[in-house]
Amino acid sequence: MSPSNPNPPRVRIGLTGGIGCGKSTVLEILQRHGATTAQADLLAREQFDNPEVLKPLRETFGEGIFGPEGKVDRAALGRIVFSSRERLAKLEALLHPAVRAAWQKICDEPHPLVVIEIPLLFEKNLFSSFDLTWCVAAGSQTRHQRLQARGWNDEQIAQREANQWTVAQKMQNADVVIWNEGSLAHLEAQVARALATPRA
Repeated sequence: MSPSNPNPPRVRIGLTGGIGCGKSTVLEILQRHGATTAQADLLAREQFDNPEVLKPLRETFGEGIFGPEGKVDRAALGRIVFSSRERLAKLEALLHPAVRAAWQKICDEPHPLVVIEIPLLFEKNLFSSFDLTWCVAAGSQTRHQRLQARGWNDEQIAQREANQWTVAQKMQNADVVIWNEGSLAHLEAQVARALATPRA
């Protein structure tokens, strides 16, 4: 019997895509394939319970972003920051360093496969932290239908899309593109095929 490899391969994937493309669904499929995963958006939400973040948030955006129980009202905050690039940049400056430290810690752990979902992977030049970049993509009509089903209106969709690269730009820069317009089975097959394809 050959000795087991004391240093098994470790792959770190940065997962991105446009809003409404189905990044979270692909992340769930990757979890079933044994990947250790994290979502930058969820890591950012955790910072809203961090006293060191709450104080500058209150100073920067005012009491209007807090609900009656003193918790951050993310919808109110979103209305403020996604209507102004300057205010969005201020929020990112408060949250992103802690969020990056959190997912970088996961990447540094000895898991064979780690996938971090980062919507602004390319926009913030974070792709060099990963071995591979995956982009989940879908057509504009499909994306908008999915977001409208979540209760988003056209103005909210336009604001979010204006602060990201287009899906076409993300696809062009990614190592792997997962096209999410068909059935769940087709999506799962694409993920399995991508995982099985050796890449430099």
